[in-house]
Amino acid sequence: MSESEVDPSAVEVSDIEFDHEELRVFWDLARFHAKLNAAPTYFGPTTLESVPPPAWAYGDSAAESDEFVAQVLADGHGATTAASADYAGELPETGVLSILCDGAGGPRALVEVTDVDVSGDQVVEAFKVVYRS
Repeated sequence: MSESEVDPSAVEVSDIEFDHEELRVFWDLARFHAKLNAAPTYFGPTTLESVPPPAWAYGDSAAESDEFVAQVLADGHGATTAASADYAGELPETGVLSILCDGAGGPRALVEVTDVDVSGDQVVEAFKVVYRS
């Protein structure tokens, strides 16, 4: 294994740093391919051009995250379920973009929230893939 490769079994998802150059490069490509930078330049940079959306990985381990990413990429959509307390009062909104990362923190897909369902103390967030690397 080369020095730049990461052993996914040795990585805790909560330890991943989501602010790195690979993420910025992915965002530039995703924004272009998803046609999110369509405003003429005389309007100046938009928020989407200046600030990438939040990045996240699913699961308690790198292996679980990698399996989730593979399933989402195969299906073109996915969903997560979490306790509403995990959202600290700020529930997700439809149309919001985020970057789904694999177990090593590598960006794999730009996703858009398509539905949010709150049932009791559980939040189910459905999303679709807008761009994949």
